[in-house]
Amino acid sequence: MQPNLPYILAISFQRGIGDAMARKIIQFFDSAEIAWNSKPTDLMKISGIGKQLSQDFGDEKWLELAYEEIEYCTENKIDILTFYDEDYPNVLKECIDAPLVIYTKGNIDFNKIGKKNVSIVGTRKMSNYGRNFIIELIENIAEFDVNIISGLAYGCDIEAHSQALSNKLSTWAVMGTNFDRIYPAAHKKVAAEILEKGCWITEQPSFRNPIPEAFLQRNRIIAGLSDVTIVVESAFKGGSLVTAKFANEYNREVFALPGKTTDALSLGCNYLIKTQQAFLIDNSKDIVEYFNFDIKKNTQQLDLFLTFSDEEQLILNYLKMNGKQHIDKMSFELNLKSYELMPTLLELELKQAIKTLPGKFYDII
Repeated sequence: MQPNLPYILAISFQRGIGDAMARKIIQFFDSAEIAWNSKPTDLMKISGIGKQLSQDFGDEKWLELAYEEIEYCTENKIDILTFYDEDYPNVLKECIDAPLVIYTKGNIDFNKIGKKNVSIVGTRKMSNYGRNFIIELIENIAEFDVNIISGLAYGCDIEAHSQALSNKLSTWAVMGTNFDRIYPAAHKKVAAEILEKGCWITEQPSFRNPIPEAFLQRNRIIAGLSDVTIVVESAFKGGSLVTAKFANEYNREVFALPGKTTDALSLGCNYLIKTQQAFLIDNSKDIVEYFNFDIKKNTQQLDLFLTFSDEEQLILNYLKMNGKQHIDKMSFELNLKSYELMPTLLELELKQAIKTLPGKFYDII
């Protein structure tokens, strides 16, 4: 245990002090222990520290609670990471309101070079449109070194975690509760599976009861850990829009899935796109191109062994250039009737050159 840990924890428990102010206090005194034992008059030399806060600072009950928390975390194999630890996520340190302390469970390297962190967030009342998008997205980026981040909530969050697990990707669950109170309880099974290839993250100590504000606060952690945040479906007001706001403030890219203007679950996404707070995304190709992943399509190998008719090659070239497409759009742009396309699409599927997706969509394998 590092000598300053109990004092850093005690400061994080102290009422009335946010994360940025806590780091400011520690920096002023060069040590959490020295800060904890400082006089009120010395504390008041720091801009933003008033008389009342300086007098309340350093209550011994918080230090006692800090030692209890350290013991609890040790017994339950929970790691305590402070802002000053080497293992603390580097990308989170870049955020002005980064948590002073986070608690993690699992075996994970937050600072692995080359891994891309993609957060997927959205409404708790996900539609089939949103579900199919998440399935297609994760399935097609699973071959790359990608980690999926979300908040373990109903709807888009749990679908993102589940699809990551199905495709053998690591996934991180950022919680608004401590690890004793996994919410919702219905997701405990998925949460347990996450620990096998990922981790849990929270800033809530074991003794703190759940509060609604904590779920909004955790959204800044989701955004801060991510290279890219994808909003799948959202009403005009929702927690996922808060995550997008944080991501923009941290200069991280935001993507949003568009939808019908009459669809309540797409109002938030459409708003983000319209106000240029997010790029439009409609398939996995957008993320693959954004990260400049090295695409190794099976069709490149198939071309060496299979021959394609002129019409088959036309469709292959079209899908290679445009990505996943609906049959009606293909029919229009290729100037072919749907009934003329169907036999060719079937033949290409039998040759394992393309695949059929839900909703009459087709894409390159």
